[in-house]
Amino acid sequence: MGSVWHRCVVIVLFGLAFNSALAQEPKSDLDKAPKPIEQKSQKQTRERQTGEKKSADAVTTPDATRQPLRREDQSEAEASIAAYVNNFFTTTRLGPEDVLTVDVFDQPNYSRTGITVPPNGRINYPVIGQVMVAGRTIEEIEKEITDRLSEYIREPKVTVQLVSVHSMKYMVVGDVATPGIYEMTRRMTVNEALAKAGDVNRYGDMKNINVLRMQPNGQTTPIPINIHEVRRGKAQDVYLVPGDTVVVPGNKFKTIDKVMSVATLGYWMRVIVR
Repeated sequence: MGSVWHRCVVIVLFGLAFNSALAQEPKSDLDKAPKPIEQKSQKQTRERQTGEKKSADAVTTPDATRQPLRREDQSEAEASIAAYVNNFFTTTRLGPEDVLTVDVFDQPNYSRTGITVPPNGRINYPVIGQVMVAGRTIEEIEKEITDRLSEYIREPKVTVQLVSVHSMKYMVVGDVATPGIYEMTRRMTVNEALAKAGDVNRYGDMKNINVLRMQPNGQTTPIPINIHEVRRGKAQDVYLVPGDTVVVPGNKFKTIDKVMSVATLGYWMRVIVR
């Protein structure tokens, strides 16, 4: 009896020891690897998706915001260019010696190139006869030719282009290198006109230049301009209008030179008389 009891106790203790050993034995790599890897992979995926979404938002939102700004920048650039050009060829009124081209879409027989405006201001056009172009704008000429051609062509599409300008002139007089009459082929400033005339010479007064402009009532109005300050960036230049006259007066050195010339001439006259 005692030996049986002893064997039972030994078996129970051996079982407890075996279970304790199993409980303390570390788990294999297969048991503990999947869950952490899976959690890490899912975390990285979520972070990647979140990052891509933030990146997409960061790119899309500023673009949508910057789009109106781009349009605004373009409009400002166009406005600055338009302010400089000032639709020169659009508002120009044609005159003798100007050259223009008339194109009628899909009607080559009614189109003409290199038409020079004669002194009387009238051009001869096929079918419709003479057209007065002197003193008129491009739009006015287009409208008249379109209206008159509509009697012979169904819905004519007429385009008139000013190829070159020779009728619009300005004059530079006074103390410049090469005074004279010049053609205004584009919108020009007084500073550009002086440069084309060889600039102010050593006797010219750059601070008291005047632009004489003819008014509709026939009177001439002087427009003073200080080119010295314009070139220093402290004054605004003046745009010329066809028919303007730029007058460059003499400075004090010119007056002194004249006085000295007269004095020298008087001296030599006295010497000759003696």
